[in-house]
Amino acid sequence: MPDKTPLFASGNLSEDLKSLSQSEPDSSDTPISLFQGLSEENLQNLLSNSTVRAAEQGREIIQQGDDVKFLYFIIEGSVKTLRSSVEGDEATIRMLTSGDTFMDAVIFMGGKSPVRATALKPSKLLLIPAEVVRQQVLRDPQLGNNLLRIVTWHYKNAMQQIDSIVTKTPVERLGYYFLKLHMDQSPNSMEIELPFQKSMIANHLGMKPETFSRALKKLKEMGIDIDREHITLRETYNLCHFCDPDTAFNCPKQGTPDCKPGGCN
Repeated sequence: MPDKTPLFASGNLSEDLKSLSQSEPDSSDTPISLFQGLSEENLQNLLSNSTVRAAEQGREIIQQGDDVKFLYFIIEGSVKTLRSSVEGDEATIRMLTSGDTFMDAVIFMGGKSPVRATALKPSKLLLIPAEVVRQQVLRDPQLGNNLLRIVTWHYKNAMQQIDSIVTKTPVERLGYYFLKLHMDQSPNSMEIELPFQKSMIANHLGMKPETFSRALKKLKEMGIDIDREHITLRETYNLCHFCDPDTAFNCPKQGTPDCKPGGCN
């Protein structure tokens, strides 16, 4: 990776990180910020011990089996974590964007990294030493609570991903993924922007490219148009076919006159 830059000297970045702690996430399906609610003193303690690193697209940030020395916070860009088998097969575990963290659970579990992390686009990362995090958690309940909620959020997403791969058809899997994107970005919009390349989404959803293409074609027949990284819904309720109880619980339209007639099913 390129040279490290001390973070503490960056006043603008410090202000940006503090601004993330001003409001709670608007639903249980939205991840909390690592810095949510931290006092100025505790925030500065983290920053003064941390460094910023830039990673160009395709750069390996950490290898599967490496010692984990840092908690990583994505300031800009996007990162994927994945596991590789002895035979060379790969499975995408997480696809992360700015504001997300990784290695949050591993720094408390001990042992080697169970995944490798790769920059999907030019990215800027905040590296917080694992020992600094472990020590601060002992005296800062807010940081401990934030980390617990982040790990819980990732656990919930992992359960949903496993359930989707095991119990849903490829069309249902992809529709559910689009529905969650829609809710995260703007539930009242008819437009969705894909945050990752289609090939990466296919791997994340456990689909081969040809299966993914057939699922896209089927969704188009259902009124969902895909043009490169842009999705347009022809009707307000096009994605409601893929709603489930977990998603409905976090939908702002659930139980209102704007909810799909007859419910989500």
